[in-house]
Amino acid sequence: MVVTRGGPRPEGSALGVDIGGTNIKWVHRAGAAVVARGTLPTPAAGPVRVAAAIAEIAGAHTVEAVGVTLPGHLSPDLRSTTTIPNLDGDWQGFPLADTIERATAKPVLLMNDARAFASAELALGSARGHTDVLFMTMGTGIGGAIALGGNVLRGPGDRIGEIGHMTAEPGGDLCGCGARGCLETVAGGRALAALWSRALTSRGTGNQDRPATPEDLVRAARSGDTTAREVLDAAATAVGTVLGSVLAQLGLSTVVVGGGVAPAFDVMRPAVELKLRDRRTLIGPVTLLAAELGPHAGAMGAALNATAQPLATASTLPRLAVS
Repeated sequence: MVVTRGGPRPEGSALGVDIGGTNIKWVHRAGAAVVARGTLPTPAAGPVRVAAAIAEIAGAHTVEAVGVTLPGHLSPDLRSTTTIPNLDGDWQGFPLADTIERATAKPVLLMNDARAFASAELALGSARGHTDVLFMTMGTGIGGAIALGGNVLRGPGDRIGEIGHMTAEPGGDLCGCGARGCLETVAGGRALAALWSRALTSRGTGNQDRPATPEDLVRAARSGDTTAREVLDAAATAVGTVLGSVLAQLGLSTVVVGGGVAPAFDVMRPAVELKLRDRRTLIGPVTLLAAELGPHAGAMGAALNATAQPLATASTLPRLAVS
C-alpha cells in the first residue's frame, strides 16, 4: 500500500502538472509559495505531444522535480500509464515518467489526478484538520480519493478511490473505461454537456457553432430552466446514491468536492443531500465541504508530492530481468 502524507511538506522547488481531458494546468511551487501557474489546451495527438508540452513547461522554470497527474491508472511501478479513459491517443503502456525525465533531466513522479487533488486539499485546503475523508473531483469525468488516518491511499497502480467508475445506471451509456453506466457517464462534465446539448437540440435551440458546456447547463438551471434542473437533479441522484454506498462501506462522514465542474455541484447539492439523508440511519450525518484550492489543486498536489517523496530517476529504478 502506498500512502501520501497529508501533513506539512518539506521545502523544495517543483513543477506540478495536471493533465486533464480539456486542459493542462501547472504550478511552479518553491518552498511554501506558488511562484507561477498556467493553463494550456491538452494536445489531442496523444501522449508524445503531451510529454513534449510538459517538458517545455519544465524547461521554462528552475525546479528540482516534476510531478504529473493523470485521470487514470498507472503501472505497478508508477512510471507508465495504463487505463486513461478521458485522454486522446494510445496511453496504454506509455513510459511517461521516463520520457519526461529524458527531456528535462529532472526526476518525475506520476500520480492519479484525484489522489493529487486530495493530497493538496488535505495539506492546504478544506480538509485541513480532518483525518478521514472521501474526496470527489468533478471534471471531464469524475475522480475520487480516500484519506484514512491523515493519509491519502493510493495502492498498486494508484487505483484506490475510483468512485467515478462505480455503476450508477446499470446498462447505461458506455464509459471510456469499457463499462456501462459508470457515475461519470451520468454526472461527469462531458456527460452533462452532452445531455444539455441533446436537450437544446430537441428544442431546436442548439448552437452548431459552439458545443454546449456544463457551465451553460448550470447557468440555465440557475435561471429557472426546468429541463436544466431535471438534468442536474438526475445527476445529483446518481452522485448521492454512489456517495451513500461508499460512505457506508468505509464508515466515513466527511466529503470534499472540487474540480473544474464543481460549480454544478452547488446546484446539485440539495438533491445529493436528500439521497444521503435516505441513508442517515446507517451512515449518520454527512458533512459536504467545497474544495478551497480551485482548479489548480491537482497540480498543487503533484508539486507537493514531487518534493515530499524520494524520487528514483529512470536510470536508477530497478528493472525486471527478462529471460
